[in-house]
Amino acid sequence: MEAKKAIDDVLKAKNDEIDARTDLTDEEKTAAKAYAQAKANAAKEEIDKATTNAEVDKAKTNGTLVVTSVDPQPVAKPEAKKAIDDALKAKNDEIDARRDLTDEEKVKAKEEAKEKADAAKKAIDRATTDEEVEQTEINGTTEVKVVNPQPVAKTAAKQAIDEVLKAKNDEIDARTDLTDEEKISAKADAKAKADAAKEGIDIATINAEIDQIKKNGTTEVTSVNPESVAKTEAKEAIDETLESKNDEIDARTDLTDEEKTAAKEEAKAKADAAKEAIDKATTNAEVDQAKANETKEVASVDPEALVKICS
Repeated sequence: MEAKKAIDDVLKAKNDEIDARTDLTDEEKTAAKAYAQAKANAAKEEIDKATTNAEVDKAKTNGTLVVTSVDPQPVAKPEAKKAIDDALKAKNDEIDARRDLTDEEKVKAKEEAKEKADAAKKAIDRATTDEEVEQTEINGTTEVKVVNPQPVAKTAAKQAIDEVLKAKNDEIDARTDLTDEEKISAKADAKAKADAAKEGIDIATINAEIDQIKKNGTTEVTSVNPESVAKTEAKEAIDETLESKNDEIDARTDLTDEEKTAAKEEAKAKADAAKEAIDKATTNAEVDQAKANETKEVASVDPEALVKICS
């Protein structure tokens, strides 16, 4: 009886030890205790078969050792935690591969994912059944997978560049001293600078780099200031024609001063009308046509000498 009691005592201690373990599920505990019970029963059978005190002692010793050595390995919880860790690693790799996030945003996103993974593993530790562990694993992996950080720094920087570009385009469109072709060219230049800035933002990895690129890009786009060429050159041609006409009028000895003044005023009126037509023109072709037409108008001024002929 003493030998069997010793086996029962060892079995009870083993069962208590198994019940106290939080790394095992109820199902794993049940299986482990059944295994220990089987070992205890086998030991007691050996005790029953023993015929001498020595055989009884030996059966007791062996049985005690076998029951004590029962050490169930947790399966459900470690596997569930590994699934969480795998999901976390995959999420971290995904975050690291994203070019739309800064290093600071990646760090923050990975911290969020880790918090969710840690919470899931704590929930797994608290679970008591295989079903609870499985459900917690499913919920935890889902929580980790849905972490989807939104890019803030790069998006905001690109938006700032786009806003500056729009303002520059509006400014260019409002200029009456430029032809349509010059406006198109200037806006293409501004867009190229904006695109270069946004490419730089894409390549940047930290917030400080993005801020600097945004600042530089904004300055580059803002500094686009196209020179008016077609209209300026056309007006200069008109001015040169007017100057030539004035010189021609001044050189005429058949005109009185009053007739010269009247003629030059007529030529200037035609020149002013020409420049107004140039200002109204929107294309290079229209500017060229206005210049050609109005240059002829100014050149055609040919005052009659009335006073001296009549006298």
